[in-house]
Amino acid sequence: MFFALIVKQLKILSRNPLELLVLLLMPVVLITILSVALGPIMDGNSEMLDLDIAVIQHDDEEAQLESFIKKANESMPIDEKLKGNLKQMLPVTLLLDQLTGNAEMKKFVTVKKLNANELKKARKSGNYDVIIDVPKNFTDEYLSSVFLSGSKPSLNVYLDEDQPVTSSITKSMLDYFQQQYSLLSQLSSSSKLDTAVKIPKIVVASEIETIANQKNISSKIYYTFSMSVMFILYMASTIASLAFLEKDMNIFDRIILARIHPITYLGSIIVSTILLAMIQMTILFTVSHFMFDIQFEQFGLYVLITFLLAVIVGALAALLSAINYRNNSSGASNIFSAAIISILALVGGSFIPVSELSSFLTSLGKWTPNGAALEAYLKLQQNATFFDIQEQVFNLSMLGMGLLVIAFVLFPRRGGIS
Repeated sequence: MFFALIVKQLKILSRNPLELLVLLLMPVVLITILSVALGPIMDGNSEMLDLDIAVIQHDDEEAQLESFIKKANESMPIDEKLKGNLKQMLPVTLLLDQLTGNAEMKKFVTVKKLNANELKKARKSGNYDVIIDVPKNFTDEYLSSVFLSGSKPSLNVYLDEDQPVTSSITKSMLDYFQQQYSLLSQLSSSSKLDTAVKIPKIVVASEIETIANQKNISSKIYYTFSMSVMFILYMASTIASLAFLEKDMNIFDRIILARIHPITYLGSIIVSTILLAMIQMTILFTVSHFMFDIQFEQFGLYVLITFLLAVIVGALAALLSAINYRNNSSGASNIFSAAIISILALVGGSFIPVSELSSFLTSLGKWTPNGAALEAYLKLQQNATFFDIQEQVFNLSMLGMGLLVIAFVLFPRRGGIS
């Protein structure tokens, strides 16, 4: 009987070809329109520039200076004047002054200092165009290389390879800093060193890595998934509206009279919605593959995310049906399709990346069905592993279970109009 109820739900939707056409055709149309309209901006062709730089220091630069002075005193005298000169040569301080001390640079460069334990999180967050990691003992080693012929130190610089313009600007800034600091090192120290000590021209080397070896997210890729995860939500309101129509026509009463438990009926709504949502996403992804050349290299993980999202859609259909049944009105499903989905689309990043709006929306979007699924899909497009998307898997699982529990609690256990 449960299987028969599922078949019934599928047949009911198949008799509404207009609903199916909207759910399947509109995402493709919107993907095409948005890709063309917003593609130049998303693909990095915009003239706007905003450079976010994170600087991470593993120790205190003043303490490093004192450590160097103690070490240098063993081989050459360091008087107060030279000590004062050294304080003006602290490399990290000079670099930060160059980045933040120029009024013109402040217009497009934002520098934020982070703690050493925040490096891994910062690299994964995607919030920074450049991350400058100052290794432990960097200042001590740098001054030693200038005055004591020590080994050459290096900064670790992580660039976002998806932003070639900012990467080029950052490299130019660091090269300029290197030249200026090398000159300053010689001018500041040449008159106060022992004549037997040769001052080398120091090079501030920087080992540059990309934040991740990731594929660029084009506008077509972004909107393929953002529109798909938005339109799948309409399946929930569509099924809930059809389910209320069954109650309005007393079909639900006849099901109860046939000694079919209401929870069994609710379960058929959930399972049929999951199947329809999976079919919808399969069709959309297939069309996107051939029309926009979207690749699905980690097929199993795509299936996992799609299934979890489909479960949430099934749970939403059940929840909306329960509210409709209790209120004897299809108002819940109508409000959901007319307003709530648009809000979820905005917060979840279906229209534009929410990271460009605010950090609060970014955090909130991770707990929306479409936002969590979209983030997971985009990570998979960048060759992520299951470990990389486990946060999104957890969020989707919690949302699905929570909505299912609420739906089962609210669904009426008897027929008739409440």
